[in-house]
Amino acid sequence: MSYIGQALGQGQAERFLYTATGTGTAVTADDDGVAIGYTVGQVSVYLNGVKQVIGSGKDVTATDGSTITFLAAYAASDVIEVIALSTFSPADTVPATGGTFTGNVTHSGDLRSGTLKAADGTAAITVANSTGKVTIAGDLQVSGTTVTIDSATLTVDDKNIEMGSIGSPTDSTADGGGITLKGTTDKTILWENDTNQWNVNQKWTENAGSSAFHRPLTTALALG
Repeated sequence: MSYIGQALGQGQAERFLYTATGTGTAVTADDDGVAIGYTVGQVSVYLNGVKQVIGSGKDVTATDGSTITFLAAYAASDVIEVIALSTFSPADTVPATGGTFTGNVTHSGDLRSGTLKAADGTAAITVANSTGKVTIAGDLQVSGTTVTIDSATLTVDDKNIEMGSIGSPTDSTADGGGITLKGTTDKTILWENDTNQWNVNQKWTENAGSSAFHRPLTTALALG
């Protein structure tokens, strides 16, 4: 035995000694008449100092929390020792198999996870700090179908924006790509591969002195 007595926190070991007055197979109390109590799976049994194997068809069975049953009958004067261990359950802990924190958790080291989900188990989660700003120090890859940016102003430091940047882009994959401004009707600038041109579905107004366009503009403007 490595330990007998009060353990740290809530765990403890209780020892029962019974000296047989005759033959028998069951033990339910110790020499002082104290009823044996144990948690199934957390008990050790010794017969004259020899540890018994617990289990169906083994030396002893311990299945109901109060009785130790021997496969072979013990004899008078045999000493039976039962050591019952209680469950060690310290407060304010979460098991490795999972659990719930009811308050805020502050972590000073790395937080590593295969999948980070919201409390309801879905893939949706909100991340923010006291300033409302979240900084991602590294590349960000979003693999979903739709990316929604719910902000008043989108600011991009880069001076070139790539769209349709797939593994092997072609003019066919670019067909129909462009910019859509939502309104009562969509305002679009879209690429049409069949005609090799950009199609604009709204009029353009040329500022005085501008030389951007050199021919009249129509509702459907094709630049090629």
